[in-house]
Amino acid sequence: MPSFDSAPSHRFRTLLLAVVLAALAAVSYAWLRGGAPSITAVELPSAIGAHKLVTFAVQAPVGVASVEAHMLQGGKTIPLGQQTFAAARWFTAGASPQVVHFSVQAGRGDHPELSDGPATLVVTARAANLRGASATFQRELAIRSTPPSVYAMSTQIYVAQGGSSLVVYHVSSGSDQSGVEMDNLFFPGYPLPNAAPGGAGKTMFCLFAFPYNAPADSQPELVARDEAGNQATASLSAKTFPKTFRARTLPIDDNFIERVVMPIIANTPSISDQHDPVKNFLLVNRDLRRTNTQELIDAAKLSVQQFLWKGAFTQLSNSAVEAEFADHRSYQYHGRIIDQEDHLGYDLAAVRHTPVKAANAGRVIWAKYFGIYGNCVLIDHGYGLMSLYAHLNDFAVKAGDLVAQGQLIAHSDSTGLAGGDHLHFSMLLDGVQVNPMEWWDPHWVHDRIQTKLDQFSATAVTPTPSAGQN
Repeated sequence: MPSFDSAPSHRFRTLLLAVVLAALAAVSYAWLRGGAPSITAVELPSAIGAHKLVTFAVQAPVGVASVEAHMLQGGKTIPLGQQTFAAARWFTAGASPQVVHFSVQAGRGDHPELSDGPATLVVTARAANLRGASATFQRELAIRSTPPSVYAMSTQIYVAQGGSSLVVYHVSSGSDQSGVEMDNLFFPGYPLPNAAPGGAGKTMFCLFAFPYNAPADSQPELVARDEAGNQATASLSAKTFPKTFRARTLPIDDNFIERVVMPIIANTPSISDQHDPVKNFLLVNRDLRRTNTQELIDAAKLSVQQFLWKGAFTQLSNSAVEAEFADHRSYQYHGRIIDQEDHLGYDLAAVRHTPVKAANAGRVIWAKYFGIYGNCVLIDHGYGLMSLYAHLNDFAVKAGDLVAQGQLIAHSDSTGLAGGDHLHFSMLLDGVQVNPMEWWDPHWVHDRIQTKLDQFSATAVTPTPSAGQN
């Protein structure tokens, strides 16, 4: 005879089993939900100095619960920092962020327990899931708190405002960047070719400029940095010669704007007609000039670490100077001053379509239409030194060509922001416009540049550039 409670018991066991299975499924889901976070270092150096903020990007789809960092060195664990965002959660991320940027100070000055030498940086992050899935980032690096050393080897450093100079100096082997700073501008140094043996460290040289618009009391300073962020400076025994540049007022009329400015706008895709003569003039003379200036600074990065030039540069033959370096110009339109800019080069005039020749040997960076300069050739002479030829009629060279001193590169004209046929000639040092007059002077080049290079070389550094074209 069947039991009266058999059916209910069967249903109860089935229900209980379903509940248990559902609970197990829920726990399993909560336990297995999501994986460990990912940890990515943001520009982590291979060496850390006295102070260094290191940053890591931590990402977890289920949320980041916590992240911490420490350093392992000499059997010790040195905590660097930690941050907790939320407790573990069963089914949702809740308020836990999915992406965290975690930063800690990791330098010896921030943690006195650290010492100079090898160390291991360890970062651990946990996800906000039930099991707290974790990931670890580990990187071997060096703690280095002693800055490099740097000192000048050459003496008798003279530099005029708007001009150039050169210093030969010594830097310790730990430095990975050095050079000269002047008026917050950095001019990089380079290993001196064929340097005479000098013990530990490196013999370097640096071509630098006293910017024409820098304060008159500006002084150059040697700077050396290492990969750990340590920096050393040394003053230079330099004699500076401040200079006041001449000022001129140039009248501008509608005819000039229509004849000169509008073709530049038509040939420059990045700008357009403002339908107002004054706005169009400012668009070119002020705004486009600044854009072109930045492009020349960027072009300095294309300079090769090699002497391509030799001896003094040459001025356009049989030319008259129409405008000088750093002339300060006030532009007058209908009796009022509408703009003020500086003319950074020499305007040299001869006859119409005068042959323009390379002032020294080098490699052509570009031969193209270039904003206010019109048809323009830019030549690299190595180690950041470049020459620019503007307002040209045509091109006899192309980008990448090697040119010899005196080789035909173009003919003069009035393209770009020019009122008549002439050559605008500029010299640049790491993108900074400098006075070409110095580089045209054989005595200046010999005394201020070549003699210093040869003095600290095992053999003469006299450049031997390649001639001709590719």
